[in-house]
Amino acid sequence: MDKWLRSTWFIRILSLFLAILMWASVSEDSTEGTDPTFLNGSSTDKEMAENVPVDIKLEDEELVVTGVPQVADVMLEGPTSQVAPAARQQNFSLYVELNGLGAGVHEVRIQHSGISNQVQVNVEPKTVEVTIERRMSETHNISADFINESQMGSEFEVGEADINPSTVEVTGAASVLSEVAVVKSIVNLAGVDTSIEKRETPVKVYDEEGNELNVIVEPASVTVDVPVSRSKKEVPVAFRAEGEVKDGVKVDKITSSVEQATIYGPKEVLDDINQVSGSIVDTEGLEETTSKDVELEVPNGVVSIEPETVEVKIEITNE
Repeated sequence: MDKWLRSTWFIRILSLFLAILMWASVSEDSTEGTDPTFLNGSSTDKEMAENVPVDIKLEDEELVVTGVPQVADVMLEGPTSQVAPAARQQNFSLYVELNGLGAGVHEVRIQHSGISNQVQVNVEPKTVEVTIERRMSETHNISADFINESQMGSEFEVGEADINPSTVEVTGAASVLSEVAVVKSIVNLAGVDTSIEKRETPVKVYDEEGNELNVIVEPASVTVDVPVSRSKKEVPVAFRAEGEVKDGVKVDKITSSVEQATIYGPKEVLDDINQVSGSIVDTEGLEETTSKDVELEVPNGVVSIEPETVEVKIEITNE
């Protein structure tokens, strides 16, 4: 042993061994309680990506699918460097694989692609029940559906729409086609004050409860002509003299350059009016036959009157 202790190489080897033991002890103490993710230079994160579109993979164009949600939510968990961009940019895709499945009801899993395998992925819902059916087509007549009619002037009337083409082909699953109740051309009347000519309008398909059905419509839009006119009525006019004429004369009669005026307004208002009366003719101080322009009185509920002003002749005679 004394001989070894006197050996230079033995001393060197022993010193190196003791140094290694000391380094290992210090290293263990310094790393105790340290988060392993910190040591490997990364941190974990969990984020939700909401409303991610769900695609349908089905090559057979003669089949149609119902039951696949348009969007799904995805919980992502893993390294922050992977999770944060994926959740915020949604640079991945969700899909259901239906190729190889025949007509019928199937429970399928919503799958994903484009996400790093370092990230744990949970899709909600995980699975969906889908119905695969053969595609069918039917021909349906179109009727006009007027919307926002209350936003027209009250004096306007809407006639029957002329739709071109008058029929469309509706394509979809047999179970959906059986629910078709009406096919409508949607015509917006907001602010309309003249007839509509060759306006392109969308076509919508509804069930009996007014729910829009998910079907293919060909053509998807049609053109419509809609006659729009103002409700009007021609009625006689009458005048009322107001004012004292000169002594020794009197108003014999008042005649107008027009015998009738045209009034415009809601039809129910016009139906109750048979004469435009109440228009005042000022005869104050007259002593001879005179002509004047008189503004016609607009009856209550009437929107407008034509003409607005007429020439009247006040015939004065001696008493």
